[in-house]
Amino acid sequence: MTESHWERTSSRGEELIIDTFSLADYEAVARLWDEGGPGVSRRPTDGFEGVRLKLSRDPDLFLVARLGTAVVGVVIGGFDGWRAYVYHLAIAPAYRRRGIASALMDELEARLRAKGALKAKCQIMVGNDVSLAFFRQRGYEIEDFTVPAGKWLTDWRPEELQDETQTTGSD
Repeated sequence: MTESHWERTSSRGEELIIDTFSLADYEAVARLWDEGGPGVSRRPTDGFEGVRLKLSRDPDLFLVARLGTAVVGVVIGGFDGWRAYVYHLAIAPAYRRRGIASALMDELEARLRAKGALKAKCQIMVGNDVSLAFFRQRGYEIEDFTVPAGKWLTDWRPEELQDETQTTGSD
């Protein structure tokens, strides 16, 4: 393993390369997120400019998996010196169940440990049973002693929340 990438040959004889994301990978990664299925969706921060901003913080935690020239997987990590997070793990549908997600996570977790992270967290969308099973198999535990909370710092809202914010009102 090097700082930028590592390679291994899969059981199918394919050379899998885990590499640091570059902006040239953006279109391929956006397609992976669009094809990700339940629990993976793009928000404004996932646009080209949002991704460029992410790269200004910890680009070494934004990883892609390549088979040949094709980008077949992606995961984003974040570490603020206090908490480590995993975001947007997605594998191309035709390449699932080949160990690519595990390879991405192995590398991401190693990089997070190297930065001093003691624990990694992720948020899994309700109903995404495949991701839930995957992360549980990796040792991630459901933490029912916390409730995720978030606040939009802009006027933008996901489309699925547009009606909800209008009907629930505010103070």
